[in-house]
Amino acid sequence: MRTKTMNQGYLKYEWPSRGEKKVVREYRAKYEAVDGILQANPGVLDLVHADLCRWLSESEEGRESRYTSEEILRSLVVFFIEDGGYRDIVVHIENSEFLRGFIGLGFYKAMMDFTFLSKAFGAVAPETWEQVNALLGGYALQEEKISGERLRVDATVVETNIHYPTDSSLLWDSFRVLSRVLQAMQQSYPVLGLAHRYHTRKVKKLAQSIARNAKSTSQSTRRRVKRWYRTLLDRVSWIVGIAKGVRALAGPYVFETFELEHYESLVERVIDQAQRRVFDGEVVPADEKLYSLFEEHTEMLIRGKAGQPVEFGHKILVAQTGEKFITHYQALPKRQEDPELLPAALDAHRDLFGAGPGVLAGDKGFYAGAQQLAALEDEIETVSIGKKGRLTQAQHAREHTGEFQDGQRFRSGIEGSISVLKRAFRLKRCFFKGFKHFAASVGCAVFCHNLVLLARL
Repeated sequence: MRTKTMNQGYLKYEWPSRGEKKVVREYRAKYEAVDGILQANPGVLDLVHADLCRWLSESEEGRESRYTSEEILRSLVVFFIEDGGYRDIVVHIENSEFLRGFIGLGFYKAMMDFTFLSKAFGAVAPETWEQVNALLGGYALQEEKISGERLRVDATVVETNIHYPTDSSLLWDSFRVLSRVLQAMQQSYPVLGLAHRYHTRKVKKLAQSIARNAKSTSQSTRRRVKRWYRTLLDRVSWIVGIAKGVRALAGPYVFETFELEHYESLVERVIDQAQRRVFDGEVVPADEKLYSLFEEHTEMLIRGKAGQPVEFGHKILVAQTGEKFITHYQALPKRQEDPELLPAALDAHRDLFGAGPGVLAGDKGFYAGAQQLAALEDEIETVSIGKKGRLTQAQHAREHTGEFQDGQRFRSGIEGSISVLKRAFRLKRCFFKGFKHFAASVGCAVFCHNLVLLARL
């Protein structure tokens, strides 16, 4: 049975040293305030504990868990607040008496291994983080630290952990992954009688030659690149055929057959889109493309940013009060336009505060027409959302009122909060695998952002 928390108290914070620096005092004060917020919201631990009991494995003989759910939750909070990977955080906590006290490890209990911490994070569902954030929002309102007078919304993209997807690189990924699984099966199951030679170096060299010469304007080079593509496609199609034969021969009792089956369908999509684009001259729609074998849920998002016009990941929505508290967020598995996301943000605001905001601010992406604007203005006193394109005289007058321009100045502040989420709370690029963990990382980052914000209010 998993233990939720320990009744025995530990020495939580070491005594401050003499002449302690201001930055150190602020660091300690931040964690002490976060500790107080977590203690004041036991429902947060209850939600996380339920997921850990459900998904984190335990001994069938009833062996108790070594780490309590509270220690795991606080370790995840430190992981998202501090900078570094799993290994770095484990070392950092193990060597910090202060952080060991915050987590509740005391003097003698060793810090959990980074693999266990990773597994524990994966056990907490994205829906649980949504409930946790809703609970924290209710606490902030009860303590009168936030108000519902103003609401600003914006969307951004969180990248998935993939390389830039070209046809040649995806074909090379396909070949090397299938060859790796098949070679492992040849060594582990000699009874299958597999004796294939895969020539992975030759295939890699072929993909590299395509990548180096793909942008050449020479007609002869272009013809060579097309021949290389044909050879590469033939090699990948060949290894897919080998994988299907091996899977039929091994049957469902060999674990690797499930891995082969998973990758076969993805590789066939890679072959199809390369054939259509390179040889049939077809423009493959973005929604039909596969951008990674390992993060197959990844989308291509064209947002027109000067430094990064194309991004690979998922769109997220952030809604924030005037105190910078994030009351609502969404991690979208499929791209949606900004106006479609606005009703959910307003519904979440009404659920929390009991009424709509007095000021709603967003960029021009949230504008969906005069009818939508009129409906919003019937409920909200100031709707500071600009119109795309040319303005009529009445629209020009509306967008040059003091209330509208104050709303736009308020709106611009959310850009800084998104920057903080990306720089300080791990949302620049998601290193967790799969969309479930992607969405969970967004929820945990928002939770930690709100914790630190409340600690300072």
